[in-house]
Amino acid sequence: MAKKKRKRVIDPVNLGDRDLLWGYARLSRLYGVVLMGVSFALLGLSVILEATSEDGWSWMWLGVTVGMAGITGLIFFPLLSVWLKRSGLASIRLPDAQLADGSRLLEAGPRDWRRWATISSIVMFVASAFMLLFLVAVLGRGGTAEGVVIGVLLAWGVVTIADGEKIAMAEEEQGRAYWAAGQRPTGAGNRLVFTTRAK
Repeated sequence: MAKKKRKRVIDPVNLGDRDLLWGYARLSRLYGVVLMGVSFALLGLSVILEATSEDGWSWMWLGVTVGMAGITGLIFFPLLSVWLKRSGLASIRLPDAQLADGSRLLEAGPRDWRRWATISSIVMFVASAFMLLFLVAVLGRGGTAEGVVIGVLLAWGVVTIADGEKIAMAEEEQGRAYWAAGQRPTGAGNRLVFTTRAK
C-alpha cells in the first residue's frame, strides 16, 4: 500500500518594523538585467584594454570577441537553464515561502530599488572584471577570453530574467505575491514570504 505524502505546514513569519518587502519576480528580473548590463560594460572595458595595448584595437579582434560571445551564450544558455534549475534559480524556493505576518508590511520604494541596483551592478562588474583580466592573462589577448566571459554573463542574465517571468506567472496562477523580506535583499531566498492578493 502506497504511503500518503505528508503535507508540509509552514507557519507564518512575523516581520519586524524595519523589514522591507522586495518583489521576488522583480528582484529576479533585476539581477538578470544587471548581469546583461555588466556583460556590455565588460565589452567596453575590453575595447579600452585592447586599444591601449601594443597591438591596438582592430575590427578583427572585435569580430572574434562578439562571435565568441554569441557562441558561448548559445552553448551556456541551455546548460545554465538545466544546472541553475536545481539550486540556483529563484523560482525553486517558492514552495518554502511563508505567509507574511506583522503589524506593518512596508514595500521597498523606488529609492531602495535604485540603491540596490547600483550596489549589485558595482559588485558584479568588479568581480567579472577580475575574472576577465585573469582569463586574458592566462589565455592571452585576441578576443577569445573576453568573448567567453561576456557570453556566459549574457546567458546567465537571460536565464534569470526568464525565471522572473516564471515567478510572475506563478503569482497570477496562485493569487499570491512573493516577497524577499529584509532591509536588503541579500540571501533573498532565505527569507521568502508571500501575501495573498484580493480577488
